[in-house]
Amino acid sequence: MSFSLFDNGEFELESRFSPQQSFYNKASVIVSTDGRGGVTATLRSYLTSIVTVHSTADGDVDSIRWLNGDPADWSNTTWRHIREFFKQAGLKATSKAQCLRDYAREVD
Repeated sequence: MSFSLFDNGEFELESRFSPQQSFYNKASVIVSTDGRGGVTATLRSYLTSIVTVHSTADGDVDSIRWLNGDPADWSNTTWRHIREFFKQAGLKATSKAQCLRDYAREVD
């Protein structure tokens, strides 16, 4: 997960895989370490926490947790943020449907 390059804290989500030049401060990532070498990254879109990805010390994603509502109901812009976030975390994120099918099994 490329987020492991960052120390604990919050930073703006950069557009690396998306055609947009920027997300204009509408999406951010909060990174924290778990004390065992693992990293938790939480995507915030429009100041709302959307999804958390946790990776182990080996860099393998071991959990994805959806936050604040039904993922199918989020806006197209938030889904752009989600796909970018997942791609930067090393996950496949080709479409909203693929993400829902593969990752939206657990919704809090």
